[in-house]
Amino acid sequence: MNTVIQPPLVDMACYPDVEMHRAKIRQLLQHDGTPVFICERDNLVDRYQALKQSLETHWGKHVIGYSFKTNYQVARSRILQDMGAWAEVVSAREYQMARQLEYPGSSIIFNGPLKPDDSLRAAIADGALININDHDELGRFIEITSDESTRVDVGIRISSTLPRLGHSRFGFSLENDEASSAVERIRNSTGLNLVSLHSHLYGDTDDPEIYRVAARRLGEFAKSHIRDYRRALKFVDIGGGYPAHGPKPRSRSAWDPRPIDVYIKHATESLRPFFPDREACPALVVEPGRYLTCDGIILVTRVVHVKPRDEKQMVNCDGSISMVPLTHYCPQVIQAFTPDLVRRAGEEISTVIQGSTCRENDLLYEGQFPRVQPGDYLVHFAAGAYNSNLSPDFIFKSPEMAVY
Repeated sequence: MNTVIQPPLVDMACYPDVEMHRAKIRQLLQHDGTPVFICERDNLVDRYQALKQSLETHWGKHVIGYSFKTNYQVARSRILQDMGAWAEVVSAREYQMARQLEYPGSSIIFNGPLKPDDSLRAAIADGALININDHDELGRFIEITSDESTRVDVGIRISSTLPRLGHSRFGFSLENDEASSAVERIRNSTGLNLVSLHSHLYGDTDDPEIYRVAARRLGEFAKSHIRDYRRALKFVDIGGGYPAHGPKPRSRSAWDPRPIDVYIKHATESLRPFFPDREACPALVVEPGRYLTCDGIILVTRVVHVKPRDEKQMVNCDGSISMVPLTHYCPQVIQAFTPDLVRRAGEEISTVIQGSTCRENDLLYEGQFPRVQPGDYLVHFAAGAYNSNLSPDFIFKSPEMAVY
């Protein structure tokens, strides 16, 4: 059995305070039962406002594009949409979802390596910001727009080898002629107009210096390869990757997530020399997902059975690792609460928490934990990013999300 140990150093102040909001959460649990994702609206709002304030302070004109792939239930809640967030989508399916949520095309950023011709045509007609991923896609785009009476505004995604991250498989490489030749093909086309440069880091990039390097390379490329780039570019898109306050990923030897302002400051300091006129500079686009959603959403499950075995407390809950699949990516932060949502305290004992599927490896936690009993609630914190989207209807239905 693989050991799943709760990390000892987690700032619980970043997550919903279950006891403070006991009445609201109990009401949701009485209505929806368990397992259920529960979203604290104010947590998402606070993250969004902190990011917006940072962008306004360090840059000015900006766009926050919510990364749909991070959590569709958050997208459907319209919390971020109502605050002014654009939709950042990476597939035809997600593009259609954004339109069904009544995002105008002009508030959709269409990324990703697979954009079928019909979705490209729809996005062009809608006026979406489309970032082209590779030369094959560019060739299709040129063909689709060859008969356009006016040029279509587009962006390109570029990539390069970055410290610790290596070289992304996405986008046009800066380290050969991929990116420069893409600019030349767009310039020579009859239907396209390059207005955006896009870069995107791996998720959970906690080192601010990597954002500085990536942003500087965008500026250097624009200056070197785009004629009159300060006038031509309407957007500079520095993507996402910003960490939240989840525990250290298993693959990492060190983990030091910083406030969002640190990452924005590093990126904008690198870009500002290329766009010194704050009033005339392009809009700075960011595409957060994990940063906005991870902290403010919990998964609540219920203890259904407890038994002693091999000097351990064996706990079975009505959830499953299929509902929080990122357990394999980083340890879960789990706390126990009574049926009245009072946190269980006292002596901790060796414990194994397992889900209710018929899989032997349905293991959610192994380590020291308070004594619990059937009917108690288990609250899984930092559950908002990717878990819901990656959760299949395996044996049990994937949990819905309630909001307070």
